[in-house]
Amino acid sequence: MDASVSIDLLFEYNSDRTQFAEELFSSLEERGLTILEPDLLRLELTGQIARRVKRDQAVKICEEIFRELAFINTHKIFDEALSVALETGSRAADSFYIAAAKEEEVILISNDGFQIESAKRSGIEVYNLLHDKKLIKKRLQEIES
Repeated sequence: MDASVSIDLLFEYNSDRTQFAEELFSSLEERGLTILEPDLLRLELTGQIARRVKRDQAVKICEEIFRELAFINTHKIFDEALSVALETGSRAADSFYIAAAKEEEVILISNDGFQIESAKRSGIEVYNLLHDKKLIKKRLQEIES
């Protein structure tokens, strides 16, 4: 899952995206599936949260969120992220999410159109949370089986 989905869960910019993010996280939790993130997510979410709440509150929120996630070390996927960036022209952050999905052979869920296109060019199984809701549910059921 990339940062855009987590941000939609925490901050409502678009009610549909927030609702879908809430449903996705609930579904993953019910199924006992692990959410794997590159370490970069810690920076992205911390910055987003710190802009909106006081520092002490931001620390508590981040600690709570990060306890629920599994992280892949940035050093482990750096070379793959570099290859993704070269192959697709994707942004640095996007390259790390795509590289993590490649390295761990997992699906990527995003709300970022540019990242989705880059992931497709990299051969990653990727879904748009807002537009592929039914496909995501079906895919999660397949993973669970």
